[in-house]
Amino acid sequence: MLETRAQLCRLWLALCEGVSAKARVLLTVRFGGFEALFDAFPRDCANILSPKALEELASLKAIGLDKIALRLEQLGISVAFLGDERDYPTLLTSISDPPDLLFYKGRLSGQEERSISIVGSRRETRYGRNQAHTIARDLAANGIVIVSGLARGIDTAAHMGALDAGGRTIAVLGSGLSNIYPQENKELAERILQGGGAIISELPPAAEPLAFHFPVRNRIVSGLSHGVLLVEAREKSGTLITLGHALEQGREVFALPGEVDAPGSLIPHQMIREGARLCTCAQDILEDMGWQTQGPTQTEQIGLRFIGLSGEQGLIADFLQDEPKGYDDLLTATGLSASDLNTHITLMEMEGILEALPGRVFKLRRV
Repeated sequence: MLETRAQLCRLWLALCEGVSAKARVLLTVRFGGFEALFDAFPRDCANILSPKALEELASLKAIGLDKIALRLEQLGISVAFLGDERDYPTLLTSISDPPDLLFYKGRLSGQEERSISIVGSRRETRYGRNQAHTIARDLAANGIVIVSGLARGIDTAAHMGALDAGGRTIAVLGSGLSNIYPQENKELAERILQGGGAIISELPPAAEPLAFHFPVRNRIVSGLSHGVLLVEAREKSGTLITLGHALEQGREVFALPGEVDAPGSLIPHQMIREGARLCTCAQDILEDMGWQTQGPTQTEQIGLRFIGLSGEQGLIADFLQDEPKGYDDLLTATGLSASDLNTHITLMEMEGILEALPGRVFKLRRV
């Protein structure tokens, strides 16, 4: 919220991507504050800022503070300043290097909210995608805010799961708010805003999604949360940077186990061996965090799901309890005709009881 000239001068400096956090500190110490810096600029700045940054700040100063604020308002972008308890997230103030300000769309609150970050591979498997969606959905149904990075793969699944539960989710970008990345997630970004969530970035609105932005962004993803859940990651994954930030920030770290020979299971299994909390469902997180839960546990949900199934559908469900099975195996085990089996499979898929996998293989949907 822009209310004072000091805030406008602080914004002016933040809109220049070429001003590092170190340079910002040096400048404000040298001039005694943002307003004094703005008024004196560019005097005594050349030995701290690059020629490009000097030129950009000069152009912004020429536009004028009021016009800069008006342009942000036209873009629908708000600003949360470190130190403002109304809209700057409380959890983020506790990390070692909090952003001086955040650009955001949607609803951002200074009140502490129960929140979990869900991160993982952009090259996710069906298993990882389904688990991230389900866990995010069940956490959101219990009032937990889901934080992620709007990236392809696990991030997208986590945001979608929270939205499907009618919950709140926050996306932290590695680009500016006027430059949503990846572009195919623009619609998802709009859904997040419509669902009462927020999209945030410490970068100027027009900032490009450059590779070096994302490792820096990841400290905000973990910083906004009480805990971080890892769902699939490969060696040298950028997700490891988020986990490093989480450990440094004193956040709980959870990891979802996967198949032992799957590339995406390597890092989660390593993290579990090194002390990360094992997570198989949302209930694990809720219990480990000491958060009150609502509704039945996962085990209860699985049992209740199959009450009332017809005899033939009960046979099918019972046969699939342990693992997915192929169509021919279902024919043999149930003794049904192909026509009857096809009918029941179709009905069970429509009711969300079965899920079809490639190769005419079928599995039970557990929740």
